[in-house]
Amino acid sequence: MKITCVIPCHNEESTVESVVEGCRKYCGEIFLIDDGSTDETASRAAKAGAHVVKHAVRLGAGSALSTGFEIALRSGADIIVTLDGDGQHSPDDVPRVVKPILDGAADFVVGSRFLENAGSTPIHKKIGNKLLSSATSLVCGRRITDSQSGFRAYTRNALKWVIHEAKDYAWASETLILAARRGFRVTEVPIRSIYLSNRQRGAGVSDGPKILYETLKRRPADK
Repeated sequence: MKITCVIPCHNEESTVESVVEGCRKYCGEIFLIDDGSTDETASRAAKAGAHVVKHAVRLGAGSALSTGFEIALRSGADIIVTLDGDGQHSPDDVPRVVKPILDGAADFVVGSRFLENAGSTPIHKKIGNKLLSSATSLVCGRRITDSQSGFRAYTRNALKWVIHEAKDYAWASETLILAARRGFRVTEVPIRSIYLSNRQRGAGVSDGPKILYETLKRRPADK
């Protein structure tokens, strides 16, 4: 099984080397998508052993991931893992995230920050994620505890059918909805998360209403 890692990044020069080096222990190939960074993210990722693909300008998290997905599929990946480049996710959780796929029990795995202990997750993110996860669960027809998690694993076959259109953070719910509608087996596993007070990235408060709208508009009309 060829396990390939896709890491979307924007201005993560202080953490990207350790993330790439950590992933190399578990992934045979790493593609880092530099989404218009203006710092040394690309050069440090390459130095650590990642294949770097650069967007000339910042296109958004969703766009960075869709670029990475297409490259990973072309490279012959069997399992595609995604995680953030800001140090929020521990690469040592990669085996936990891919295990349900290796065991033949899942097609799509989400690493959830809320199955065991939310740890240092900021309160506004806990509240926002609960709301968005509830909306995603409603549209999917199954319980999702962490719809916005970027730490995931997909089988090759599943990923081909759930590549999103969203260019921004709405990608996270969109992929789950597509997977549910196409009958793929989705499961969650607990992961650790680390939030540093001076490095809170990802979707912010202003992104929440747009993600909620994009998610709920996918709800099937009542018959």
